[in-house]
Amino acid sequence: KLIEITDYPNDTTTGPVYDEIWYIGVSKNGKKHTLVSTTYKSYLTYYYYSFPQLLEYAFKDYDSTHLPRFILSSYSLVVDSSYIPKGTLYNHIQRIDGKIYYSNVLDEYFKENKDSIRKDFFAVLNGKDTLKLNIVDTITQHLFFESANNAAFFRSLTKESWDKLYDLLRDSTFYFCAEKGTHVRHSVPYSDYYWLFSIHDNCSYKYVDEVYRRGIKQSLKDLYGSYEEWDAN
Repeated sequence: KLIEITDYPNDTTTGPVYDEIWYIGVSKNGKKHTLVSTTYKSYLTYYYYSFPQLLEYAFKDYDSTHLPRFILSSYSLVVDSSYIPKGTLYNHIQRIDGKIYYSNVLDEYFKENKDSIRKDFFAVLNGKDTLKLNIVDTITQHLFFESANNAAFFRSLTKESWDKLYDLLRDSTFYFCAEKGTHVRHSVPYSDYYWLFSIHDNCSYKYVDEVYRRGIKQSLKDLYGSYEEWDAN
């Protein structure tokens, strides 16, 4: 459908794709679509949510006139040195690293006194357990975070730890804004952009494994593998 709309030739070469980037948003009933085409590439170009006209296709509560303040962009897992690749993640996850997009470069979040203790914070909730996401850097409208040390949070994920963690990050990530002596909770939507997540070693931060989002078809996994082989050669 994208080739039909853009009139891009359906040949076997892949090089020219790097010259232009397309995003297409399609409604669930297929009756509406929006195409975004850009030849200008920057860090943000590679993230669909930086284009307001696409938001309505990804989020129920947001569109080009009502932008989300924050979006959980992506994350990766950090495990202990005893983790065995392709094995269970239960009792091995040490923390989560990731990034959060902010739509407004003049966001109030940045107006706190840098010398004072920041009262606002991000966190993932799981019943009585709270996993705080500590912001460690800011690069091109993204807040980079490392989760706090909280072994109890990860132990509570049970043996289905990956699926449970994915559900929590998707549905239970919040921004807690300090207002009038209390914290007001605001939901942070998840981009759901990535289907492959990397796993790193806690000591060296070396890549050791990867895990797929639940429900990914084998054909897509095979396609990724063939791309990796093509890219290596």
